Amino acid sequence: MPIPRRPEPGGECDSVLRTMGTLLLLYNSPRVRRYFETLARQLPDAALPQLHCVVRRVGVAWRPRAVAPATVAAIIDYGMRRKRARPHFGPARLALYRALYAAAARLHYRHALQLIDREQPVAVGVWGGNAVDVMAVVCATRDRGLPCIRFENGTLPDTTQMDLAGVNADSSVPRDPAFYAARGGQWQTATAAAVVPRAPRRGKAQLPVVALPARYVFVPFQVMLDSQVLLHSPWLASMEALFEAVQAAQVLLGARAPVVVFKEHPSCPRRYPLLHAQADASGGALRFANGNATGELIAGAQGVVTLNSSVGVESLLLGKPVLALGNAIYAIEGVAQSARSVQALADWLGAVADDAAPPALLRQAFLRYMADEQLLPGRHQAPTAAHMQRARDKLLQWGLG
Repeated sequence: MPIPRRPEPGGECDSVLRTMGTLLLLYNSPRVRRYFETLARQLPDAALPQLHCVVRRVGVAWRPRAVAPATVAAIIDYGMRRKRARPHFGPARLALYRALYAAAARLHYRHALQLIDREQPVAVGVWGGNAVDVMAVVCATRDRGLPCIRFENGTLPDTTQMDLAGVNADSSVPRDPAFYAARGGQWQTATAAAVVPRAPRRGKAQLPVVALPARYVFVPFQVMLDSQVLLHSPWLASMEALFEAVQAAQVLLGARAPVVVFKEHPSCPRRYPLLHAQADASGGALRFANGNATGELIAGAQGVVTLNSSVGVESLLLGKPVLALGNAIYAIEGVAQSARSVQALADWLGAVADDAAPPALLRQAFLRYMADEQLLPGRHQAPTAAHMQRARDKLLQWGLG
């Protein structure tokens, strides 16, 4: 039987989908297995009578099978970027990791193809973004002409992503301001309690809380080796670069420059003693507040500058002006501002310091769309009935039911 190709909604393949209806869910951890098994039990209902979910582990296949070099390169790209970002990894060590990653990529890719060919699904679901095993599934699925559904933690608190295009900046979230202007919608500004605390690494849990100035701009650091930095931040590729850009913007503004408060990401193992020394020498213009709660830092800020962190969304929830320096789903005119130069960063900082931040007239419409349509309500660890219904609605919308 020929392998079904990805259909166009309402196209001639739609009837095939209605009769086949197998959704192949591939997990790579016990946590994801539990979630996918819950989906398999609860997704089928009267609206999806033909839906059959098959849950399998992302494994390896040893049977020789040629894999295109371009496919291997795509699968290992993020993993190698992470290794190259480590300054102590020399050429020999990088070459060893490339060989190991390439071997793993071929094994996972072949196994994903085997499962797809055996189960004949109409779509494949996988959790996560760019790890080798996940990307092997993504590449195998797309090479078979099938939709690949990507699941991940949601960008709003207590939500889950379920997207055909990808996660984070690769997702299908519309970027056209006209889309949100036409939708409208109201959203009640949240409080600092809505911000989910980041789990600290050992050694960062008992940091002191520092006194904050009455007026400041908050700049959160991100995990250095995360895909948000390595893949989706084309201007500033490190926290050192972020710090230096803010510092340079302050110099351009002179006496108009606002105080900037930084916070290291609690889950990142990287420390920044040199940046702390520069902040200490700035006379209070630059400060670190690693022990302060992120929600309180957002709530007290005049505005928030970030590469593309989920702190940006949380800042929108709290009604704060946001500037994105990288690729972000919320970097939409009327929702948040964008900058790709020190001058543009300085212009935004100066406007915020003067209480003249650009208006975010589409912020509420963006948040309303994310909550009502884009994301599944509820965490994947405890999916609710509303969570399952939104997932069913998406499958039907995509013609996969």
